[in-house]
Amino acid sequence: MHNRILVPCCAFSLVLLSTATTLHAQPAPFADAKAIHTLPWDADWVTAISFIGNDKVAAGNKIGDILVWNLPAPGGKTPAPARRLLGHTNEINRLITTPDGKTLISASNDRTVKYWDAVNDKGAVGSVVLNRREIETALDRKKKAPTPVEIKVAVQKATKELVGHKDWVLGLTQTPDGKTLVTGDDKGVIIVWDLPAGKELRRWQTKGWIWGLAVSPDAKTVVASERIPLIFDSGARTAFNMWDAETGKSRIDLSKDIKERMAAAAYSPDGKWLAVVRGGEAGGLAGKVTLLDPVTGKKLRETSPGHQDGATDLAFHPDGKHIFSAGRDTLVKVWQLTDGKHVRDLGTGRGGQFKDWICAIAISPDGRLLAAADMAGQVVIYALSK
Repeated sequence: MHNRILVPCCAFSLVLLSTATTLHAQPAPFADAKAIHTLPWDADWVTAISFIGNDKVAAGNKIGDILVWNLPAPGGKTPAPARRLLGHTNEINRLITTPDGKTLISASNDRTVKYWDAVNDKGAVGSVVLNRREIETALDRKKKAPTPVEIKVAVQKATKELVGHKDWVLGLTQTPDGKTLVTGDDKGVIIVWDLPAGKELRRWQTKGWIWGLAVSPDAKTVVASERIPLIFDSGARTAFNMWDAETGKSRIDLSKDIKERMAAAAYSPDGKWLAVVRGGEAGGLAGKVTLLDPVTGKKLRETSPGHQDGATDLAFHPDGKHIFSAGRDTLVKVWQLTDGKHVRDLGTGRGGQFKDWICAIAISPDGRLLAAADMAGQVVIYALSK
């Protein structure tokens, strides 16, 4: 005969209530996310950003400078820049760090792609004036200039330079194994490189500027959005193609389905998702993230509401469940991948054209930090989790 234990009805109800309460109390994703540092760099727009491991962040600006900060600073203080990477002569459009954390790669309007030692903190002693633009503005207006905020830094030069492009290099992307690099420029040229060797493997020509660029994790497909931004002119062009990375031939032309100008594109590291985000001077809340099937390019879903006046960048979170987007509305938006649900916003939300919009975002490899670079000359660091 089996022994039976009778649980009083009220006790069973309490168990259910307790379980329900526990489930209800689960915090929403990134509910505690908050800004923990604002790294001032008032020289010009900060246009590119990348984490180097989990404890360093690199940022590039519109005049070609790159600074590196070490995180976190002792005592919770806002860190000063530790390094200046010197060599570019024009705007930095993209920064990426190789998966091993050893190399930082930059793409610039000076038509070059440069490699930098991401680990070495040593270099010639130099300095950076953090309030340069404030000083210049005061002098232009014939007002008393503020005292320069000058920081001593280690100055470093590039370890390698790729010179295969003849125009602004706007696109820069790599495979998760760090073996393949893909770049794209303002003449519509896409180049596939052996990343460690810096050797060109193949190139092909498109018809428009390469504005958003991504390579699949298996290095077989290159996705590129094109644009020729002529206003009210028959020469204006937008296009979106999935290219065969081995042959340089268009595998799938999605230009009829995706007619908007896509500012950024990215494959998730596991290859399950392909995301693009609408940029340009899109009116209203049109700056949306579109999630595509990574094989067929078929639209799966579109996030809503979008960024006001267009989006600028996107980044997959390492948890594989969320994607972040940034825009001209000075917001970073967080979305769930499974259903496109809007999770929350980070930022000021001042909104509108030329309101210090966010130019680029990056997430640390461990998923704990987010960096947002804006046109006010700031890099804001957010703690995404405790």
